[in-house]
Amino acid sequence: MNIYKQTKAGNSKLLLVFSGWATSPEVFRHLEPEPDTDTDIWICYDYRGMEFEGEALSRYPEIRLIAWSLGVWVASVVFGKRQIPFTEAIAVGGTLYPVHDQWGIPETIFRGTLDNLTEEGMHRFNRRMCGKRDLLEAYEQIPPRPLTDIREELDYLYTEIKKTPSASPLFSGWTHTLIPSGDRIFPAANLRAFWQDRCPITEIEAPHYPFYLWKQWNEIWKQ
Repeated sequence: MNIYKQTKAGNSKLLLVFSGWATSPEVFRHLEPEPDTDTDIWICYDYRGMEFEGEALSRYPEIRLIAWSLGVWVASVVFGKRQIPFTEAIAVGGTLYPVHDQWGIPETIFRGTLDNLTEEGMHRFNRRMCGKRDLLEAYEQIPPRPLTDIREELDYLYTEIKKTPSASPLFSGWTHTLIPSGDRIFPAANLRAFWQDRCPITEIEAPHYPFYLWKQWNEIWKQ
């Protein structure tokens, strides 16, 4: 796991982001807090390993966790074994069972993505993730990570997800979840089925990648 950090000496708050598969920090740069907000940001990405330097979190009395897509599962594994007193923990477009026919991405679709991971396959994936043509065009302006790297990452995640016992400790302190109603990666129906009765749900009109709405929905995401 890699972590991009924007920090300033003396800041007491942390926005901790667990990104989705195949992403780079540039995808989330618009989430960076204003300089006068006393807030640092860490963006976790490139999950070809699950090592996380959790000890460094102890300096922050206030930590806001936002995890997206497969990053929801990664964060759930990482913090299932650590007692972190998050100020809030928001899951966006993901579940604790990411390869699951009722609660996650159906197995055949996940395997299909992994088995057809070419440049054209990534373009199709991005098109489903973004939904709108203008959003897709903007998203694909961001330089992609090497195809070899993201193939290794998805293969690693699939292997780890499949071998993780159902009884393994997973973080269950999610305070809110956002469900994009137009999600074509994690079916919205599967997201609803998993999160009902687990934590408060807000459904938003957006595709799987909803962060272009950050400023518009930020107040909701703070609930």
